[in-house]
Amino acid sequence: MARPKTARLSREIIGRAAIELAESGKELQVVPLAKKLGVSVSSLYHHVNGRDGVIRAMREVLVPRYLLEVPEGATWEQRIRLEVERTWRMYADHPRVLQYMVTSVIDEPDVMRFYNALAEALTEAGLPSGEILSTIEVIDAFTFGAALDTLSPDTILDPASAGEVLGALMADHPTGAARNRRLFDLGLELLLSGITARAASQRSSLTLSE
Repeated sequence: MARPKTARLSREIIGRAAIELAESGKELQVVPLAKKLGVSVSSLYHHVNGRDGVIRAMREVLVPRYLLEVPEGATWEQRIRLEVERTWRMYADHPRVLQYMVTSVIDEPDVMRFYNALAEALTEAGLPSGEILSTIEVIDAFTFGAALDTLSPDTILDPASAGEVLGALMADHPTGAARNRRLFDLGLELLLSGITARAASQRSSLTLSE
């Protein structure tokens, strides 16, 4: 029998199917995934190393679509803004995939480029070296939270249960996707302002110590 012209399985095919399975609201498990692909579990294991390998395959599919190179000449703030925007967009488009991706150790070159870019931008900003990795983790936590917020109801707080002050604020507050966009934009501005302030404080401390 002649071999099929198109490979039946590959890491990309597995990753795409796993994304579809997760986004359907079903739990990501190897047996249902193999069934979805019409192959045996052992066939899957020729391409991925168990469930963790499936998660890595999902990341390999998504990351090249979103985490592109930043244009040369961009300032540290522009680089962070663009990198975080793209990451949030990836997770916000696939929030049910995010819950699996955060459980797997990262070593993929495309993702490591993103984290190295953040580290370089924060170093250029003048942030204390002892705070850079923790700041990257804060950025990650913010991005994850803003993305998972897309799963929230259009209106999170019940207007009928709000007090006078909160109720008045809610009257003019956006809902749905517009609310999530505002949440992300404001959160990113607060993060960047905090980074700028911490860097300025570091410079002042160094000046005083000289």
